[in-house]
Amino acid sequence: MSGSSSPTAKLGLRERLRRKFGNRGPSPPSSTPPPIPVLELPTAHSPSSSSTQAVSASPLSASPFTVHSPNTTTALSPSQQPIPNLSFDLFEEALKLLSDGDRTIIRKYTLPTAGEIDLALVQGIAAAKVKQRRCIERRWTFTFAGREVTLKDKADKVVHWLNRFKSVGDIVVNVDPMHAGLPWAGIRLLLEVAVSEANQMTSLLVGCETALYMANRLKAYTSFLQGLPATLSRTNFETHLTELYAHIFRFLVQALQIYETSTFERAFKAFWNVSNVQDFEKSCNELGQKLEIEASNCDRTLSAQDRTRVGELKTDLRNVLEGLEQFHKIQDSLDRIEMNYCLNNLRYAQGAMFNSYGNTRTTCHPKTRVDLLRRIQSWAQEPESKHIFWLNGMAGVGKSTISQTFAKWLTEQDDLQALDLGASFFFKRNEGDRGSALRFFPTIVRQLVVKLPGLDTLVADVIKHDPLIFDKSLGEQFNKLLREPLQKINSSNGGCLTLVLVVDALDECGSKSTPSSSDIEVLLRLWSQLSQPETVRLKLFLTSRPNLPTQLGFKEMSIDDYQDMVLHSEKEVPPATIRHDILAFLNDEFSKIRKKYNTRLRSGAPLEDTWPSDNVLQELVDMAIPLFIVAATVCIYVGDFRRHSPGKRLERILGFQKQGQLAQLQQLRQTYLPVLTQQEGTFSHADEENEYYENFRRIVGSIVVLAEPLSIASLADLLGLEQDDISRCLADLRSVLHIPDDSEIPVRTLHLSFSEFLLSDELRDQPFGVDGPATHQLLSNKCLELLSQPSGLRKSICNLTYEGQPRSEVDSTVVNQHLSPALQYACKYWVHHAQPSKTPIRDNDQVHEFLKKHFLNWLEALSLMGRITEAIGHTCVLQSLTAVSRLSRKRFEEVYL
Repeated sequence: MSGSSSPTAKLGLRERLRRKFGNRGPSPPSSTPPPIPVLELPTAHSPSSSSTQAVSASPLSASPFTVHSPNTTTALSPSQQPIPNLSFDLFEEALKLLSDGDRTIIRKYTLPTAGEIDLALVQGIAAAKVKQRRCIERRWTFTFAGREVTLKDKADKVVHWLNRFKSVGDIVVNVDPMHAGLPWAGIRLLLEVAVSEANQMTSLLVGCETALYMANRLKAYTSFLQGLPATLSRTNFETHLTELYAHIFRFLVQALQIYETSTFERAFKAFWNVSNVQDFEKSCNELGQKLEIEASNCDRTLSAQDRTRVGELKTDLRNVLEGLEQFHKIQDSLDRIEMNYCLNNLRYAQGAMFNSYGNTRTTCHPKTRVDLLRRIQSWAQEPESKHIFWLNGMAGVGKSTISQTFAKWLTEQDDLQALDLGASFFFKRNEGDRGSALRFFPTIVRQLVVKLPGLDTLVADVIKHDPLIFDKSLGEQFNKLLREPLQKINSSNGGCLTLVLVVDALDECGSKSTPSSSDIEVLLRLWSQLSQPETVRLKLFLTSRPNLPTQLGFKEMSIDDYQDMVLHSEKEVPPATIRHDILAFLNDEFSKIRKKYNTRLRSGAPLEDTWPSDNVLQELVDMAIPLFIVAATVCIYVGDFRRHSPGKRLERILGFQKQGQLAQLQQLRQTYLPVLTQQEGTFSHADEENEYYENFRRIVGSIVVLAEPLSIASLADLLGLEQDDISRCLADLRSVLHIPDDSEIPVRTLHLSFSEFLLSDELRDQPFGVDGPATHQLLSNKCLELLSQPSGLRKSICNLTYEGQPRSEVDSTVVNQHLSPALQYACKYWVHHAQPSKTPIRDNDQVHEFLKKHFLNWLEALSLMGRITEAIGHTCVLQSLTAVSRLSRKRFEEVYL
């Protein structure tokens, strides 16, 4: 049958392509240009959007530059869909660059008709969606290029790239050379492989997503090639394009060869490993750069008209490539947004970090603590030194000032020294979250994620899957937020970076983890279990008093894990060194006081340069040694000359010492008596004196037992006093309290020893002595009064949009607008004050009436403040305080617990 055609199956691939899609070479000129391939770009609405941007691909010699809309094309059945005119030598030339084996595999999986290609795409998309669901069910993640990536997102991208080769909403192939020249049957089979293990799923999806991204780039370059006239630059462009084509083939062959092995053997192999994918993408990017260089050169020898048209083609190509790259990297941006959201939810202790806003912290005088600081700095710099340095000493010897100075020094180190402040936590009793260990690890981690690349994504993933991690046990916080993420990071700065963590005043960490151990012991035990990451060295600098919990914590450690220094030990720090340092400090501070006083003096004699005399300075050194807090408090007291001159104030200090009135008190406390007895002899009658000390105990007593500092304005709201009354009471106490000029900024004690002094048994009979339990009872009552007022708690206090609105949808500014600082304090801490007051709760008393009326409103307010988990502990405390019959207790539990 001489007139019959040979069967298609027996024809070579080149001949089949010719017969199916037409002859090579440009079409003869005509009034109607040939169809132009459409390149799709993702829109801003959705990564899988069907919005498209057409790029002209017609030869310049054939027709003017035009842009065709896909909507103008008449849809044909898949088997009838025409392929646009194209040089199929590109496909054949790419095959020639392959080995015989690779060429055979590519030909084996290349489909001959548009209908078969369409079917393979539909099946490939379906298979990719199955893997999407699998990844969602298993919550699979993987680490790629040092970052934690959600595997489901890679499956999303595979579906998107496949959809780009189809018209959305139709099963008609957007036919172009890439449909005819890619092994779609093989890609479909790879996506249909049954995968039950995370690493294999990772290799499959990451590899397929990268290959399909590069195929889409190839598609864009090919469409650009179609519009170029015959020039040397076009020839060079086509050469590099062929290399990119072949490179994609080789990458796909690697996986297809593994696919063709036995099912058993395939189960132990990855289709691609991470380095394969990274090398492939790097090589493709290098070839892409060569293509773009040739594209920029292709208009140099053209006429002005053709140069304009090629310029438009280049602009369109650039837009398409940018769109492809943006989507290829869009998940990185989405991951970053999600990561930042999670990290912003890290509940850290405000004010606990070095240089926190609103905290008044001082560093050592440049001429003091020189040898001590040098020893600490050498420990930090020495690679082989022990990982923990414990500086301990009695109250007032300057531990916190040393911590501040050391932390500041760490932040000033040059990057070349590979030494930095990793994180810090300055504990302080009665300062909210700074007074407990609950927010210790979140606060430390919040700082470390800035220092250690890759740690941020790992921590964010923990928060994403366990949003309540911040309220769990210290051990679980430590393991999930710190220990496990540190084991996974792979960060290197060209050497081993040393990060020092500065933790100050650990002894001021309150609360119990268990009846048998304190939070201090738990923190020390956990930290000693932290294994050092390979690429970063973590060291801990720690200060505390030598209290029992801290000593017990260190006794559990190996002596190889830490070194210690006793700050008040004559062996560690000779008395002569301490005398020198205190004298240097006093000289400098009194020099400032002289200058400041003489500058503001309006009448009277100025202070002489010799004031105070050397003998007086030596007296003050004897009075202070070895406690820097005594010297610092004396200087603050003498320097506050708004009512009395510095000379008179200094005489008062020295007068107390000479009269022997300080002999019965401990050395640390002797400096507070002159401050507290300033008003003696100024009262006109006994009632005035009684009123003054009653206000003192109410106001100053409240300040020293508050769970966290309050401003004068908030303290007035809570206690029901006028702000002016509070300001007058505090006017002479600036040497022991930090009193900001702004009434909205919290008032703070300068040193814990002042609070301990006022609450001590030695002052019970003194008019300024503070009764701790009675003051706690006063504050608990005042909190409940404030919460029960008409302007206090009520249903939907923040005027939520609808009932049950999630807390995440309520902006914190809205919460602060409807819940004043005093009201927030009362919600958080009225139970805290009720517990140490030791006052039993009885039927129909203030607490019972409050719970009957406002229990749910209180829980709502706690939830809005992000403290709802604390309600469990609060109810347990209230239960322990109830003094009712067993029957009433049972009823209480049924109603409220």
